Amino acid sequence: MRFLGLFLLSTVMYSCSEVVIKDTQTAGSIKISIDESYRPVMEEQLKIFRSRYPEAKIEAEFKGENECIKDFLEDTTRVIFVTRELTEEENNYALNKGIVSKSLAMARDAVVFITSKNQLDPKFSISQLRDILTGADSSYQVVFDNKNSSTVRYITDSLIKGKKLSNNIFATNNSVEVINYVSKNEKAIGVIGVSWIADHKDSTVEQFLNIVNVAGIQPDNDSIKSFVMPYQAYIGLREYPCTRNLYFITKETWQGLGTGLVNYLCKDGQLVFKQAKMFPLRVNVLLRESKVNE
Repeated sequence: MRFLGLFLLSTVMYSCSEVVIKDTQTAGSIKISIDESYRPVMEEQLKIFRSRYPEAKIEAEFKGENECIKDFLEDTTRVIFVTRELTEEENNYALNKGIVSKSLAMARDAVVFITSKNQLDPKFSISQLRDILTGADSSYQVVFDNKNSSTVRYITDSLIKGKKLSNNIFATNNSVEVINYVSKNEKAIGVIGVSWIADHKDSTVEQFLNIVNVAGIQPDNDSIKSFVMPYQAYIGLREYPCTRNLYFITKETWQGLGTGLVNYLCKDGQLVFKQAKMFPLRVNVLLRESKVNE
């Protein structure tokens, strides 16, 4: 009888220990959701993280921003990477489910507008883009990466301020499809994240740059008369008019694998963001003026 009692006690203790064992910052498994518009840079980040920590098993799904938020709120994943923080309504919903979220901006990027190579030097003012996006100007067809993407939300919220999008607009399934469509259609404008066309060390990105052009954008700012390209310094200083931040949102309540990945992205991973021509926000960046000798 005494032996049976000890056996039962040890079984209960063993079962409890199984419940409390969780992943660490460098080992274990986790599922994360990432805004598809950051696929190139985040795939590189994950490649480096996994090579450093081979016991870390990270299953990453790239999808539209709305779907990432849904994954987080419905407890499909405990860490997501998107272009905004939770709204008040979303945060209240999370709190009602016992979810306490933490978020922080890691880097700044740009929403860029691409055209086919037939347009040799594409340039658009913000006011012209608003007309095209709302249908006042029907000379172009606008193509988005996904109907639920962060680029659609950015355009709707920040550029056209809640106005109705033109009927001459459609969404593909991802940024690659946008690039391929635009490359074959002279009157199309694609809307994607800058990391898809910014890293010249990536052979895939280099291939994309061979088939599309990136447009310069003139801000709604009387002090800036020129058309600004989405170069890193202009993104950092917000002189390029269409910028946004990349956030992590986590619900981890322990120092788990999600925390380890976030810590990496906010430290060593900042260099990878910089190489992808994004502007890192968790390290000090010195911008210097340069002069060209004539």
